Amino acid sequence: MRKLQCSRIAKACAIVLLLACSYAAGLFGLYALQYTDSVFSDNWKNTGAVWKALQERIFEIEEGVNIYVNLLERKQLEKTGGGGIGNQEDMAYLQERLDDMQERFSRENTWFRFRLTNDDGTRLLDTNLVEGESFLRLVKGAHTKTFTAGTAELWGGAATDNPENPGEQSYGFVLQYGLPDEVSEEVPDEFYAAFVNYDIGKHEFDVCLTGFLNLGAVAFLAMLYLLWACGHKPGDEDIVLTWQEKIFLDFYLFGMFWAAFFLCACVVFLGESIVRNYNPELTDFLQVGLGVSCAALAGVITLSLRTTIVRIKAKALIRTTLLCRVVRWTVRTVQRTVYEYVRNLPFIWRVLAAFGVYILFTFFVLETWEGITAFLWLLVNVVVFLWLGWWAIGLHRLREGTRAITSGDLDHKIDTKYMPLDLRVHAEDLNNISVGMHSAVEEQMKSERFKAELITNVSHDLKTPLTSIINYVNLLKTTEQTDPKAVEYIEVLDRKSLRLKKLTEDLVEASKASTGVLSVNREKIGMCQLLDQALGEYGEKLEARQLSVIRTIPEEEVYVYADGRHLWRVIDNLLANCAKYAMEGTRVYVEVSRGQGRGTFQVKNISKEPLNVPAEQLMERFVRGDSSRSTEGSGLGLSIARSLTELQAGIFELAVDGDLFKAEVTLPQYGG
Repeated sequence: MRKLQCSRIAKACAIVLLLACSYAAGLFGLYALQYTDSVFSDNWKNTGAVWKALQERIFEIEEGVNIYVNLLERKQLEKTGGGGIGNQEDMAYLQERLDDMQERFSRENTWFRFRLTNDDGTRLLDTNLVEGESFLRLVKGAHTKTFTAGTAELWGGAATDNPENPGEQSYGFVLQYGLPDEVSEEVPDEFYAAFVNYDIGKHEFDVCLTGFLNLGAVAFLAMLYLLWACGHKPGDEDIVLTWQEKIFLDFYLFGMFWAAFFLCACVVFLGESIVRNYNPELTDFLQVGLGVSCAALAGVITLSLRTTIVRIKAKALIRTTLLCRVVRWTVRTVQRTVYEYVRNLPFIWRVLAAFGVYILFTFFVLETWEGITAFLWLLVNVVVFLWLGWWAIGLHRLREGTRAITSGDLDHKIDTKYMPLDLRVHAEDLNNISVGMHSAVEEQMKSERFKAELITNVSHDLKTPLTSIINYVNLLKTTEQTDPKAVEYIEVLDRKSLRLKKLTEDLVEASKASTGVLSVNREKIGMCQLLDQALGEYGEKLEARQLSVIRTIPEEEVYVYADGRHLWRVIDNLLANCAKYAMEGTRVYVEVSRGQGRGTFQVKNISKEPLNVPAEQLMERFVRGDSSRSTEGSGLGLSIARSLTELQAGIFELAVDGDLFKAEVTLPQYGG
């Protein structure tokens, strides 16, 4: 999972997938929305496109009637000689417009069918039906509209009241209109186009909706992966901040909001232009623009979410948000100001001020009192006031002395003169504690120095006779012995002398490690490689005790900043501890891991003897897990391992759970 989070190739593929799927999903979504009318309409004549086209045709008919009325009025003026200059040209223009409308409404140019009559239906004024053709039979579900135009005198018929101007006499019309159930390409008008689009929508809606949902889901998954992987970089354990996180989140999101608003406006404008087909020659260009706008909108949303999540992962959201920083600074400033003012105010004055407030409050409460009662009440309160001040002064001196002792000044003595009894007793106890602590610290330091000197001196004094013993035992091993018992005794001497030599070396090393006099040369060390070498050397010893090693290390090397010689000794001591004290026939778990800028080496095994001592005590010198001391070992291995680990700025931890023994060594990761 870590590799997938840090993979640049995977991130690049996810970005391409997000933009491409958003581009295509925008187009599929537009056409699915366009075809929605076809899916939810039971007949092509009930679609929005047909309704809009019918309204436009009705408007043209009303406009044509008004043009005809205007033409009739000009003809009457012409007859009376009042037409004026240019009246002939105007009449010619109006007649030309009427001819164009007649041509547009002819059966050869449209599937729109209509019949225009007067309001009582006694006079047929205009129609595009052929003679003998039934309008109601041809048009199923015909529509009717009434309107007025001109005067009755002009049309030569009965007048009706104009609803817009009551009292004015106008001529009424009834328009019946509709479409036949069957249309064909013989007349390719807007109604045939709506019929074709309805048929296309019926078949293409499912495809477009499926494409929109599938591509949208893929784009969403790509966005989720980018948000999950954001902030991670190969070779870096911490969250990596980019230039985007250097911009205050308030300003960043403000800019992204207006960018998203502009892109949404572009999507709406381009989508409406494509659906309404304002300019068929630019349809392909508009489709490309719509897809690019959708992809850009997805990118803006992803970038906004990404920078927010990266800031949250890096715990830098408040630090990189201007509003949060201002609020936090204001709150902290107010808190710090109040706290510093109260803290710097002497304790005595705080007590006196509080009591003064109390006196003022009670004085106003008791202001109605008179005579000796009020005087006695005031006298008692003055006495209490003085007693509280005396007690507060003693408490203040006690606190100052306690603060001096806890800061390390063990020679400090609290002045108990004129203190209240309870505070004086407490101050004398603190003075006695400082004396006892001073003596205990001196004794502890003297004991530690004596112990270190004793171990060093004894170890060096043992080296000379021990070397002679080992040399003479080696000489005896080269001579021919006829007595089998002598050979057995020589082997015992050899084994015990080597153990004693190892013990003296451990003593010297433990003394040096505990006092910190060992030199430390820290460098880049591969912990996995060092562990493999150590397991190779201990392979035979572990197999001899039927111990199976379960090795868990990462694929990539874990480099730590440590001293290779000292780290080898730590691993050697822990594996030697397993070889000596682990229960035969069990498993030894060895694990190397890294995280939070540190490399960790862990060893777990089951002890063959009951672990009857606490984990912390096991790391002390000359302490072993079996109190009977029936096994070989000096009890120095874990103590040396801890001291060497701490010399390398590491942490050595032990845990005991029943018979389970776990040791963990943590060192700074190289470059972390």
